[in-house]
Amino acid sequence: MTTEPKLEHPAPENAKPPEKTFRILFLDSAENIELLKETCKEVGYVVVGATTIKEAWAFLHGKDHADVIVCAAYLEDESVFEFLKGVREDEAHGDAMFVILSLEPGSFGARLDRSTKSAALALGADSYLIMPLFDPGELIAELRKLQPAVPMLRQSPTTEEKRRTW
Repeated sequence: MTTEPKLEHPAPENAKPPEKTFRILFLDSAENIELLKETCKEVGYVVVGATTIKEAWAFLHGKDHADVIVCAAYLEDESVFEFLKGVREDEAHGDAMFVILSLEPGSFGARLDRSTKSAALALGADSYLIMPLFDPGELIAELRKLQPAVPMLRQSPTTEEKRRTW
């Protein structure tokens, strides 16, 4: 059984009120996840990282949710397309915004981007972001464009769920 990854909250000085708290799920390599999580916690996002699709599903099928899913364009021995398709077919998470992020520099990254961007968008990705050099400002700007008007937690039908996560 795969362990459900845990949410990480921003420092108190960066935290936002619950009605403005968005959750971001990152699916990438361990080293990239740490960089992505720290960048997003600094601006008030609640984040969670998964290094495999099984970990990502453990989180999504657990008690939590994600407003935006940011997935690496290339996953070691796994298919980003299968994960995207599964998310879009999932009743509970099908409406989450989905970003595919390419951090692969050089010729490998260029070939990967050309061959996957149109397929990803056709399968339901909301954005395909190419960053051969990591740009925190560009990532945050893209997340702000894609986050829903109201966090999913606030859209929850039960008061108990809201109370449990605040």
